[in-house]
Amino acid sequence: MKKIHLWVWPLCALSLCQTARAQDMAIVETEEFPLQLKELISSQREVIFSGIDTLKKLSYADEIHSAEDSLIFQRMRKIQKTIPLAFNERIKFYIDKYISQNYNPYMSKLQGLAQYYFPIYEGILAESNLPDEIKYLSVVESSLDPHLVSRSGAVGPWQFMYATGKEYNLTMDSYIDERKDPYAACYAASRYFQDAYAEFNDWLLALASYNCGRGAVRRAIQRSGLDHPDFWQLSPYLPEETRNYIPKFIAMTYTLKHANAYGIDAAATDFAWEGKAIMVENNVDLNRVATAVDLPLETLQKFNPSFKRAVVTASVEKPKRLILPETARVNDSLLYAALNNTLPLAPVYADNTPAVIKPINDIDTKYRVKKGESLASVSRKFGVRVQDLKAWNGLSSSTSPIVGRTLVVKKDETTRLAKTKEAVSSARAVESRIAYVSYTVKKGDTLSHIANRYKGATVTQIKADNNLRGSALKIGQKLKIKQ
Repeated sequence: MKKIHLWVWPLCALSLCQTARAQDMAIVETEEFPLQLKELISSQREVIFSGIDTLKKLSYADEIHSAEDSLIFQRMRKIQKTIPLAFNERIKFYIDKYISQNYNPYMSKLQGLAQYYFPIYEGILAESNLPDEIKYLSVVESSLDPHLVSRSGAVGPWQFMYATGKEYNLTMDSYIDERKDPYAACYAASRYFQDAYAEFNDWLLALASYNCGRGAVRRAIQRSGLDHPDFWQLSPYLPEETRNYIPKFIAMTYTLKHANAYGIDAAATDFAWEGKAIMVENNVDLNRVATAVDLPLETLQKFNPSFKRAVVTASVEKPKRLILPETARVNDSLLYAALNNTLPLAPVYADNTPAVIKPINDIDTKYRVKKGESLASVSRKFGVRVQDLKAWNGLSSSTSPIVGRTLVVKKDETTRLAKTKEAVSSARAVESRIAYVSYTVKKGDTLSHIANRYKGATVTQIKADNNLRGSALKIGQKLKIKQ
């Protein structure tokens, strides 16, 4: 039996399987050559050439033939889950850009921010039964910057236009812009992707429509004359920006997945603490919350980028999400007071100046600052912290001009704090009588399996005790379980 020579170069993953570029395919056979093997090779050859014909429709399907390309292709195959990750010349162009030395600081910053934002997105996408890979689209959209505003007016980490934000129930008023809230915006984006996939039945087309709109994809399908095309077949009929949008998404997915291989280390960010999401049902002064968690107001606002002023306006009918950095120096009594004290609604000033809100029943001691005095000297004079003076008076920094201003330098909170301390102590006493154990999530665990292991535990109770919104778990995650 003579040898069979088959050279096939892998080029890209099409639909749910790979195709390749055949550089040479020569079959030398004898009479005893197995018939079934002949038929198998013939069938594989037809699939390969069919894939090549499809790729020829793309303006950027140049040849890829290096050892590095082969390595990237194999890595693509391993990380591909629900969304098909192709590999062609255009995707390679963006990968080369993202892994270059010039881009290393930028990619390191993204890797650092991803440590905070991706767990938020992963939980919401899992709760919405959407592919985990969609989280990388936010990187392409905004570089994980909640304050980014595009030239067309799109805002936030998921870049919602005002009209689309309203369509997906995001609140935008004088006090809040939920397009900047990573939680609210991701929930809205998830609903969009559910709608888009239900219409196009192709994940890459659903993602492409996020860039150009579902109407543009519909018109492209009409112009193409194709029945149920995938993204690569429809690409020549889509806007140029959208033709590059999906290659950027795939390249970013690959690069951040293999950041370590390219020396991309996570840069330090402002999110040095875990953020805990709570829902508040009354107006809350963020200055007081910042004091309670012993952080500057600016840091608290980075965890809560959607609030336009130093106040959360909320009600039982319209609760708001507040992210609390879990610091080791949190003052429980002050935090309880800040979160539960009813505040009057802050006025909206024409010049957009943040309003300073005083809780009801506070008795303030005030002092007019003289020439030559600073926050530091005033703090020493009255025995209070500079941070407290800033919080009480709505000052953005320690160098804010204060000469001639009347500052609040003392707050009489003795009576109220005594009550709140008593309430906190009572709550802790009740909690201490309830027995809890710590459980580390293992591979294959589900909430129902874990609940069945402990008498008195239920799925609902576990979710409530651990502030879980959905049922998704991570290996190594610590859970508090009631016995």
